[in-house]
Amino acid sequence: MSLETVVSDEEKAEVLAYADPVADNILQGFDESNYTMYYREFVTSRLGVYVSRDNPVVTERGEYITVTYRAEFEREDGVNLRFVFQKDDESHRLHGLWFNSPMLRS
Repeated sequence: MSLETVVSDEEKAEVLAYADPVADNILQGFDESNYTMYYREFVTSRLGVYVSRDNPVVTERGEYITVTYRAEFEREDGVNLRFVFQKDDESHRLHGLWFNSPMLRS
């Protein structure tokens, strides 16, 4: 199993060019209640609406590239958002999405 490593600034910029719009669309969907009941109950009811995100860290592991943001929601700051993409997938389809925070784990 390969270890996850932080990518170069150049590759980070290339990845964020497609990852940021995906993150924007998903998080805007949460705010507009345009998502499944699972997410509405699991994320929004616990965290409130999405406010902002910052400090993206882009890493790679094997055939995947991951962008991790620190996000602020209405009821909790410091929520880790993890978006996973396949490196050679030119469609930049999202392959994984994780939310992690103390409030979600409780």
